[in-house]
Amino acid sequence: MSEIVALAGVALACWVFRIAFVLLVPAEKLPARVQQALTYLAPAVLAGIIAVEMSSVVTPADPVGSGWAVGALAVVGLVAYRFRNLTLTVAVGLAAVLVLDLLR
Repeated sequence: MSEIVALAGVALACWVFRIAFVLLVPAEKLPARVQQALTYLAPAVLAGIIAVEMSSVVTPADPVGSGWAVGALAVVGLVAYRFRNLTLTVAVGLAAVLVLDLLR
């Protein structure tokens, strides 16, 4: 039971932090330079997630699988660069993951 209480407490704390920053510090009241920097926040977070995941997938023990993973990443990157459409990029990324999972 104490684990559930701890989990609920952490969830509540995370929710309060998220809501507090949205309600107490609206983006319109931030300096222009900070507002401009916020436009790069989502791509930076996604790049960090990709870097962590790729570091666990690409291993010297499996060069073929690593090559497929890097190739899929390159395809998704090219789609993102060429079309600049988040929905399309996510769809291609999901398709790439599905194909890699089915082939391996």
